[in-house]
Amino acid sequence: MSDDTAAARPAQSAAAAQVATVKYRLAGFVQGVGFRHYVKKNADALGVFGWARNECDGSLTVLVCGGKEETDKMYSVLMQGPSGSSVASMVELQVEDGDAPAGESFEIY
Repeated sequence: MSDDTAAARPAQSAAAAQVATVKYRLAGFVQGVGFRHYVKKNADALGVFGWARNECDGSLTVLVCGGKEETDKMYSVLMQGPSGSSVASMVELQVEDGDAPAGESFEIY
């Protein structure tokens, strides 16, 4: 093993440790205002992936995967919401095994 390869491993491990997956449930006026498209636009701009889905009870569920800094920024994006929306509450949910996105893009369901 060369010194270059050995030196690269700690950096890769540190980067891998900074990956985050978070899932949120947003309540309020979050449907019918373009919220999912707003989330996708911002997710694409930040380079994170995941999905956004309207729920039958009028809430919105969002899963975000990516670097810790970018997922933290998405928290602020979600709290702000698009023009015409109103986020009354946002809670972090447990990420389940079946929640993983199909690929490395952001999907709207």
